[in-house]
Amino acid sequence: MFAALTALEALYPPSSPDPAVAAAVTVLAAMPPPLPPNRLDPALRAVAPHLTADERVAWIAALTEPLLKAGITAPRCVAALFGQCAVESAGFRCMEEDLNYTAGRLCEVWPNRFPTAEAAAACAERPEALANRLYANRMGNGSEASGDGWRFRGRGLIQITGRAAYQNFARAMNMTLDQAVEHAATQAGAADSAAWFWSANRLNVPANTWSIDLITRKINGGTTGAAERDRLCEAALNAIGA
Repeated sequence: MFAALTALEALYPPSSPDPAVAAAVTVLAAMPPPLPPNRLDPALRAVAPHLTADERVAWIAALTEPLLKAGITAPRCVAALFGQCAVESAGFRCMEEDLNYTAGRLCEVWPNRFPTAEAAAACAERPEALANRLYANRMGNGSEASGDGWRFRGRGLIQITGRAAYQNFARAMNMTLDQAVEHAATQAGAADSAAWFWSANRLNVPANTWSIDLITRKINGGTTGAAERDRLCEAALNAIGA
């Protein structure tokens, strides 16, 4: 942030008549400084206790630049992001959506779609078939036969899902759609996609007011795991020491 601010101020002094440049300088100057690794590490350990020290170091390295670019620097914003990502990614370990369900579990999770075990049989323990069924004709996807549901299944720390989301992420990263899909499943891409989603949905605003339920609904589309999300966000904030 400081390098970017210095460069802008050198090129365009405060008296610059360009309002866009002046606004950019103002925003950069107003941003809290990024949290150092010695404050990020305990926060990550609080939400993902099963990660090794080396794994935490790798995640912090992957997240540092994306968080800075997205303006996710305030303790509450970082803590809320870490807590939400921990739930979405099973403790920073799962970079792709797990869609392997038994017939019984399908009936429990999606009773309207799978009211009986017989109705669930075609998708039980068949992740690709399930993704194509669940995500057909929505989120920018084509029909069940198009295969879009499987191709654009959830990936990354926040599990971006659907053709439309991947297209927007690709544009933000200056990538092709195929490149964005592959990138989102990597550690670097998981960090990039989480920061992009957070910024695109302006989640710093509810994070700063500690409106965790609002963030949960934006990420999850509902309130699944709300209590755990609240607990982990609080744990991260306490660990940061804000």
